[in-house]
Amino acid sequence: MTNPPATSPAVPAQDQGTDRVYPPVRECIGIDDMILTYSSEHWIDPWHDDGVQHWTVGMHLKADGAGERFGEISICVADEYRVANIVHSFDNLSADLYRIGRTLYDEKTGDLQDDLAGRLALLGKTIIVDRVTIDSRLRGHGLGVYLTGMALDYLHQGAGVIALFPGPLEREDNTNYEHACTRLGQAWARIGFEPYNDGTWILDPGTTALTIALRHERERLQHHRWNVTLTATQGKPWTDSTISDITMAKSIPHPHPCLAGGKN
Repeated sequence: MTNPPATSPAVPAQDQGTDRVYPPVRECIGIDDMILTYSSEHWIDPWHDDGVQHWTVGMHLKADGAGERFGEISICVADEYRVANIVHSFDNLSADLYRIGRTLYDEKTGDLQDDLAGRLALLGKTIIVDRVTIDSRLRGHGLGVYLTGMALDYLHQGAGVIALFPGPLEREDNTNYEHACTRLGQAWARIGFEPYNDGTWILDPGTTALTIALRHERERLQHHRWNVTLTATQGKPWTDSTISDITMAKSIPHPHPCLAGGKN
């Protein structure tokens, strides 16, 4: 028997739209109670997207579809054949994308670096993980990396390489930046990323590395549980609620004993 997914309680029709105060609800959730949503903009005029498509992937609690959001992934899909020079396209977008772009591509010709092209299983579009944000109360367990891997697995068709720069968004005086990059790189290595050049890490979607890594990560995270407290917005029903508290559940039985290595 499995635990039911995290859902918001039903609200009587006569209570909707009133000033009734709804008490907080506490749910115990795991990775099976989460859902990813995908959105993008596709300009018909190629000048507007300049060869780079932008995807926003939301991380949500599952509640009859996508519920409360607790994180977001920004992904760029670049097609060097749509523009004269893909590095210039990255330069027009952001310094972070430009840094990755000039590492993967020859800045003068716009072609993929020769050594990189030689080590990839297939050639195709380039996917760049621009940034990943997740509720700070859910950090430290590899959840953001796993969910990003799930998104990449969904979007990687037609891609030749996936890349990212595993560094903090901003440098801080009290932070060892190089140490932080190394630590984050080790986290991304859990789903198959490897160091390439100039701080950029890559993943070859033409191999089985991502598929195998995601299976291992799912097995590891299947044991994790979080206690999430949902609070309705004042005067509104549970369809408009927010996450007010998240704590790690210490001793929650695994819902699938066989998957957890147990016996029937």
